[in-house]
Amino acid sequence: MVLAIALALLDCVPVLFLGLGLFFLAQLVDRLDPRSRRVALSGFALILLGAFANASSNLLLAFSGPDVPLLEAMPYVFGGPGFVLMASSLLRCRASVRGRTVRRDPWIMPTLISWAFLLTGLYLNSAGQPGAWKALLGVLGLLGTLTLGFAAADLGLRRQLHVAALLFAFMMASSTTLLVLQSITFQPVLIQLFEAVLSIAAQAAFAFGSWRVAAEYRARIGPTAPE
Repeated sequence: MVLAIALALLDCVPVLFLGLGLFFLAQLVDRLDPRSRRVALSGFALILLGAFANASSNLLLAFSGPDVPLLEAMPYVFGGPGFVLMASSLLRCRASVRGRTVRRDPWIMPTLISWAFLLTGLYLNSAGQPGAWKALLGVLGLLGTLTLGFAAADLGLRRQLHVAALLFAFMMASSTTLLVLQSITFQPVLIQLFEAVLSIAAQAAFAFGSWRVAAEYRARIGPTAPE
């Protein structure tokens, strides 16, 4: 009981680091591509909502025992689309830094991708395959995370921020590992502890890398460009 509560409380720590990292990246988007500001902020809000729901679900599970289906579903429903939105805004920033002008509306592609996954997930859930539904949205979140990490790492490398790029690479590798581990039905306590520690390390690396990249571009570019 005590160990379960401790593990659940540990799940709250990565949420704080994740929030910090996303906040710095949202600032970076606002500076490099103001048109994508609302996309980044929407992704930021959705990801945090899903992350807090996941942490709350684990706490309730540790204290009371039974799962809360709504809270259990929220990380998948909100987290996947949120990472797609944030990754899309970072890709537009990457294009802007490379000197390319992206004229299409910033909402179109991430919204279409999110809805395609959500509708497919709802269909799988209604067909009595909740495991496939969670897996589908988990893959959406992982793809968004990897794309976000790649775009942020590339922005860092363009300013010779090699350590920041390595931190993003560590975050991407850890996110993939965690998704694989979480797909295992039976998890011994040691595996759960390893997941908690790896999640904290990954999100701490993400937060520091995001801060470093955002600070570098803020110093080089100066005030936010007009929209």
